Formats: sequence, structure tokens, C-alpha cells
Amino acid sequence: MDPATSDRLYRLVAAGRLSVLATVRQDVHAPAGIDKLWIERLIDRVEVTPFDSTELGEVLRTRLGGHTETATLERLWAATHGRALILRELVEHALEDGSLRCVDGTWTWEGLTDRLGKRLSDIIRVGLGGLSPDEHELVNMLAVAEPLEAEIVAESGLVHAAESLELRGIVGVEGTRACVHLRLAVPLSRVVVASGMSYLTAQRLRRQVADALERSGARGEDDLLRIVSLRIEAGLVPEREKLLAAARIAVRRTDFVLAERLCLLALRATLLGVDRALREPVPDRAQYAAELCRAVKHESQDPDHATDCVRTALLLGQVLVGNGCYEEAEAVLATALGSGVEVSHSEYIAAAHARLVNMACNLRRVSEADAELARAVSAAEPDRAAVLQASRAVIAAFSDRLEEAVAIGDQVLRADTAVLPVTEVLLPVVALAHTELGDPAGALDLLSRYRHDVRNWDTDAAILFNSVSARCSTLMGDLRGAAEGWDAIHRLDRTGCRPAFVQGVLVRARLLRLMGQPELAVALLRRTIVVGPSDGRHADRTRLLAQLAAALAESGRCPESLRTLVEVRASLSHTMPSPIAEDGVAYERALVLAHTGDRSGAVARALELADRATAAGRTLTAIDGLHLAVRIIDAGAFRFRERAQLLAEKATGSLTLVMADHIRALAEADGPSLSMVSAQFRSMGALPLSAEAAAQAARAYRASGRRRKSREAWATCRELLRAFQGTLPPWLECENRRHSDLAVARLTPREREVAALAATGLPNRDIADQLVVSVRTVENHLHRIYHKLGITTRNALRRELE
Repeated sequence: MDPATSDRLYRLVAAGRLSVLATVRQDVHAPAGIDKLWIERLIDRVEVTPFDSTELGEVLRTRLGGHTETATLERLWAATHGRALILRELVEHALEDGSLRCVDGTWTWEGLTDRLGKRLSDIIRVGLGGLSPDEHELVNMLAVAEPLEAEIVAESGLVHAAESLELRGIVGVEGTRACVHLRLAVPLSRVVVASGMSYLTAQRLRRQVADALERSGARGEDDLLRIVSLRIEAGLVPEREKLLAAARIAVRRTDFVLAERLCLLALRATLLGVDRALREPVPDRAQYAAELCRAVKHESQDPDHATDCVRTALLLGQVLVGNGCYEEAEAVLATALGSGVEVSHSEYIAAAHARLVNMACNLRRVSEADAELARAVSAAEPDRAAVLQASRAVIAAFSDRLEEAVAIGDQVLRADTAVLPVTEVLLPVVALAHTELGDPAGALDLLSRYRHDVRNWDTDAAILFNSVSARCSTLMGDLRGAAEGWDAIHRLDRTGCRPAFVQGVLVRARLLRLMGQPELAVALLRRTIVVGPSDGRHADRTRLLAQLAAALAESGRCPESLRTLVEVRASLSHTMPSPIAEDGVAYERALVLAHTGDRSGAVARALELADRATAAGRTLTAIDGLHLAVRIIDAGAFRFRERAQLLAEKATGSLTLVMADHIRALAEADGPSLSMVSAQFRSMGALPLSAEAAAQAARAYRASGRRRKSREAWATCRELLRAFQGTLPPWLECENRRHSDLAVARLTPREREVAALAATGLPNRDIADQLVVSVRTVENHLHRIYHKLGITTRNALRRELE
């Protein structure tokens, strides 16, 4: 719209002769006449802000008419940052090309493709229009090599271009003062720009950024991975040692697809030479696994290539495990480990452990793994035998032989001769076994002996250490200590890409829910589902989804919770979790059923869980399952009193013991005991459970005729609910409403009049004037009203009447 037209439009609207509905892009200056309309309040200005992930889910349900997979929601949000126009065009394009499809009633999208539709590309190009040569160069550089450090931008002479692009909203800045990175603000811009760039330009820019990173000294391991990846994309093959180092970094980042490519390049550089490494086609995994086994056997006879070939094969076998290719991984690792070629101690540890755990946990060949372990231990040197004992403990814990895992740990760790790699593998497993057996105090004592050594550990091992420590602190009722454990995990991995990070997220999400913050747990779990477990880690994804379903239910979003539960069932069909993980999923499923109305089904599942855990000696899980069942059940809780007592005798955790006390108090309908349980939960910070116990105490008091105590307990319950801004679970919410309704119903007509006026904030004198009574009469009415409702303030009175 030209200035003259916009001015004419302004005069027409100001004169009341025209109504206007108009849209203006945020990155485009509106004509003066349009700006004057909203400045002078002649029209309303509505900011169309980006959607958050919840709003995006609602929009997609409306458009698609069905449930959208959780990971798909987060991928779409990450690709569009919630921008409505980009989201709409991307969804329409994905529907047209079939990448967004409905599978068993759930819409899924795997992510960005190499090329976008013409309309979407054109829309993005409009936003990139009018760039200067330097701005165009920087946008191209970001498209092939983002994120870019500010130093590299400055070295390239593109600082002014970066400042201009940031002002236009084309480039985003992230990081701290010490380390500033630049990215394209709209992730899809990268695909559009790269698709329109010439091959030679892309190769030049990749080499330019890789050279700049090398000159800066490659300060972190991520820099090394970027340098190697950029050189490969530029048609160059780095040295074999750099390829293997980059592959190990990619494994730690759970980027197993990249790690596999790097391993294959390193292997080809060894066998075929650098010149042919990139040119040879890659066969399918089953074929190249067989070829690799033959090559390892052949090259093991050649002293020039044997060590390099076997080292690469050992790493590739571990990568195949991460990619979910368990049979191929077993073939490669068995051949490489059996070649007789000497490799470093650390490489042997990682490969041997990966093979044995893969055989037992992924292929479910536990007896074969045990037999292989026995043969390997008898033939191994003492240092390697200790490593294999650590593998034995892991397999025992996975197979639900927790006492065996603890015995192995005691034998190896008490000897004080365990080398660092053995301790890193063994300690978290043994502590977890102690915890599941009902002894978190013993687990914390064991962990405390090594706390000062953790700073020298591998990052993933340190994350696992802190995850187990945080869980033990939670069970001991030390929620502050648990939060400190999460802080330590977050400092170790701020990106959330390491494999062990998922374990920390599971502990943190459970802690947030325990403290009455399920919405924060939902946000954390959703982020982790996208950036955390890879395709080869279905068990982790299943546990994340199960917790997400439960957190959604606790947030009151029951339909979304049930749809997520469908994803949990689908994920379970692709994985083989350990009994501990499987029972963790079963607990969350029972909780979702309870929140969504199927209480009988929830109780049945919770009791089945408790029975399985009791039979396996897992006291912690048994109490969890029994506690959930007794909280939900309407009658018959007395049947579980003695069982709870027997389980409590085997447990040491404060939180677990309070749960056992809660079970006994519910079984006996003991109001004072329930009030005490509520106070104990409150002191630990477990506010939802504290409010629930207070509500149950009120019910028990009322049933025994102690109405004043009942009112006090309800007042405590409401105070707790306000503290964490939550509600009682659905199996108690109807009780809460009934109590409030009955309490108000007991007021006389005159008391209701006084209550209604007092709730509006009127002072006693004004109430007395309106009702034509004395102030003393109003005070007496209020005294009786407060006593009947179990409250002490006018704010509480207003809430009761509402």
C-alpha cells in the first residue's frame, strides 16, 4: 500500500465510514497511515506470537483430525519455532509429499527432507530478499556450517553483515559473552539456501570454516567433530586417527548414523587407501558386516594393517549396537575380539562390555553371555578380568538378579584395586541394585566414597553417577540434594545429547512431579524425546514417553495423556526393556488409568506390579505399586496392612518408609496417622502427596465423628493445593467438592448472607448497616461461619463460596 492510499484509509476509518481487518508482517514497516490507526486506538492491534509446543499440538489436532506423535510435535516446533505461516506451509507440504503420514491412528513426521516444496521455499526466499553481497555470503556460510562462532565471522570480515542480518531477524545469536554463536533464525532457511547454492560455493565455504576452526585450536571435542564432518562434506578424507576420534565423539552425542559413516571411512582408508575411501559405494549393513568379518580375519595376519583394522572394527561394532543392529554388531565384535590382535586396554574394555551387554540385553541370549563371560574371565589377565566382572554385574542387574549384582560389586569395589574404567561401569549399577532392593541409604553411602573421584570420570559415567545419586536422595526424602544432583548433570551436558543424560531426565521429571510441577516435567520430557535417545535406544524412549503420559495426566490433560499412552504401547513393540524398566513403565500406565477414570484397571495393574516386584525382591518398586493401589482403592485397603509392614522392614529410604506408613494409615482409616503422614510428605517437599494425605485424614476424621479435626485437615489440604497451584487427584476431587458443598450447605440463611457480603471485602460495619443488625451480631455470625467451614480469613471464605 502506497503512502497516499494508507493516508486515505486512515481518514475513512477515523470518520467512521470504514471497518478494517488487515495483516502486517512483523519484519516489514507498515505505512504511516496504518500505524496511526492503532496508535490512536482506532483499531485493535493483535500480535500473532509463535505457538509453544502445546498450542502447536492443538493446531495440528484441528488440521489433521487425530493424534500427533510427541517427537513429531517437537520436530515441527524446532523446524518452525512455532511461526504460524511457516508451520502451515510445512505441514501442507509434508502432507503432499507423504512425509507426514498417519500410522495406526498417529501422525508421524521424521524431519526435514533435502528439498522443500516450491511455495514454502518461495515464502522463505521472500524473507531473505534484498541481501547485500556480504550478507549473502554469511547466509550461505551459515547454511552449510552453522553454528558459526563470532570469531570466524569476524575473521571473514562479515561483522557488519551479521549485525544487519540480526536486526532483520534473519540471523539469531546464542551463547554467552565468552562464546557467541550465530544461526539462521528460521531453521528451514538452511535447507532453502543450501538447495540453491552451487556445488563449488558450498565446498569452498565448508573448507573455509573447517580451516578457521583448526586455526582457532579446536577448543572442544565438538569442534573436532565439526572439522572432520565439514572436510568430508567438502570431498576430503581426514587422517584415520581423526576419523576414529570424531566417531567416538559422535557416539557420545548419540549420533550413531554419523559415527557409522566415520568408522566406515576409517576402515576403507585402512584397507583401500584414502583416494578410494569416498568413492566406493556402501553396501547394506548385513552385507558389509559379513565383508568386515572376512576382512578382519584376513588383515589380522598382516602386521601392517592388523591393529588399525581391528581397532576400527571394535568401534564400529559398538556403533552398530547404538543403531539397533544387534546381530550385525555381535558378528563384528566377536570376530574382532577373537582375532588375537592386541589393542589398548580402554578399547578392549569398551568393546568387550558392549558385546556382552548387547548379547544379554538386546539379543536376550543371557545364558550364552554368562557362558562367554565365564570363558573370558578364566582366560583373561587380572585387569581385564575385573572389567568383565563389571559386565557381569550389568547383565545380572538387567536380568533382575540384583543381589548377585550387589555381591559382585562388593567383591570388586572393596578390594580397592578396581581401575577407573571398572569403577565407572560398576559403581552406578551396584548403587542402582542397592536402591531397587530397598536400600537407598546403602547406595548413597557407597556413592559418597567415590564422590571426589567423579571429576576425573568420563562424562557419561559422571552423569550416571549423579543420576543414581539424585534418585537415592529423592528416596531418602532429600529433595534439595536431588535437585543439586540434577544441576550437576546439567552442567556436564547442557545440550542433552549424551546417552546417559536420559537417565538424569527420568529422575528429574519424577522429582518435578513429586514436588507438584508436572507441567515443567512435560516440557523437559518433550525436549528430551527429540534430542535424546536415537533410533537404536527404544527402551529409553519408551520410559520417557511413559513418564510424559503420567505427567500429562497429573496436569489434567487426560485426552493427550491417553494418546501418549498409545505411543508407549507402540514403542514397547520395538524394544526389550529390562524388568526394572518394564515395571517403571507399568507404574506410569497404572497412574494414567487412575487419572482417566479406569480405577479398577489401575488398581489391578498396580497390584500386579507389586506382586512381580515382591517376587523379584525389588522392595522399592513393590512399595510404589502397593502405595498407588491403596491410594486409589475405595474399600479393602486393610488387606494390605501387613504386607506393607513386611516391605517396610526391608527398606531404608525415608520417602519409601513414609509411603509404607501411608498405606498402613489408609488401611486403618487412622486420621491422626494420616495427618502425620501429610506433615512428613510436606517436610520433604512432596506437596501433592501431602495434600492427598490431608484430604484422606479429613475423611477419616469425619467418619469417626471428629468434625472439627476434619475441617482443620481440609484447611491444611487446601493450603497445600494453593502452595503448588494444583488439585487433588480425581479419586479424591469429588470428595473435596462434596466436603465444600456440605460445609456451605450447613450455613443458615442469615450466615450465607453475611458470608456473601464478607467475601466481597466489605468491613463488618458496612455489613451491619446493610443487614440492619449490630456489628457484634455480624462478628458472631462470622465466628460461626469460620468454625463451620474450617477457615480463618476472608480470602479463604471467598474461595469456599466460589
